[in-house]
Amino acid sequence: MSVPIPNQGDVTIRDFYGNTISKLFQYGLIDWKQFHSCLRYVIVTSDWVVFEYDENTPGLHGAAHPEGDGLVEPGTYIVLQADGSPITVEFTNLAPRPRHPTISNTAQGSRGNHYQTRTRDRDPCCLISGFSVVRGDFTRFSAAHIYPRAHVLEWNNKGYPSRITDPAPISDIGGPSKIDSIQNIILLRSDLHNAWDNYDFAVNPDADYVVIPFIAGYDDIAGKTLKLDHINDCNICPLDELLKDHFLQGVLKHMKGAGEPTWDYEEAFDGGRVDLSNNVWSGKEGQVHFEFEMANRLHDLQVQQGDVMLPEGGGLEGES
Repeated sequence: MSVPIPNQGDVTIRDFYGNTISKLFQYGLIDWKQFHSCLRYVIVTSDWVVFEYDENTPGLHGAAHPEGDGLVEPGTYIVLQADGSPITVEFTNLAPRPRHPTISNTAQGSRGNHYQTRTRDRDPCCLISGFSVVRGDFTRFSAAHIYPRAHVLEWNNKGYPSRITDPAPISDIGGPSKIDSIQNIILLRSDLHNAWDNYDFAVNPDADYVVIPFIAGYDDIAGKTLKLDHINDCNICPLDELLKDHFLQGVLKHMKGAGEPTWDYEEAFDGGRVDLSNNVWSGKEGQVHFEFEMANRLHDLQVQQGDVMLPEGGGLEGES
């Protein structure tokens, strides 16, 4: 298991003109190889090089930092061309997938509740923190989707139903889309659920399943390893492909430019209710979140009515 080092702090990447290119809170987990990989997700400009930032030099830079195994030290860095001259940085058009915490409005025992029951049967602890379930009391735990249910059409278009090998009855895993399979669910400590949905931390299967927060305040889980040792059947194990997608959303959410503002779930949802008089729903962003929330809440009804269908031919097109 990776162990965070004491030298923690903000990492900021800027360009020659003072624009913020990327930000990250370093827990001593990200090396230059992984950092460059993340930057390539958000920067479409080619032939850029990361240098140490030095405001006392004419070119504003010190030594270059190529890909490597050394840890990224907290501080400010600058993106330039290889010869140290300014470069115009362009960002990807990709944006993080909006999502909200899953608020169950489904009666106990109905088909919409199967994923919660099956996740509890599989997981004896929070898979992120390791916090154990004691005497079957799940009061402090939540079953959290890796890929959000409200984006089921995109899920279908990406071909994820064909990757799900969960042997449970189709009615127990979200219908033909299979989006409620426990291969798309992990058990979390309840206080981590909102942060998971906000992409504040993620798990990178390509880095030994280490838990990597993108912002400050998660020292208690930074560097832990996703708990999977208790799962002996690959057909009910969370899919690496979905975890990688969730990690990418965290990069787009927090490492693209100065990052995106955090959506205030507590203000938006008062006990699960949607109060349209609340200003949080106004404007373009509010409309996007409102439409997403309606799709999220209608998912169970659509599954019961058979309306969540696969695209013709199984669908691997239309990816965004």
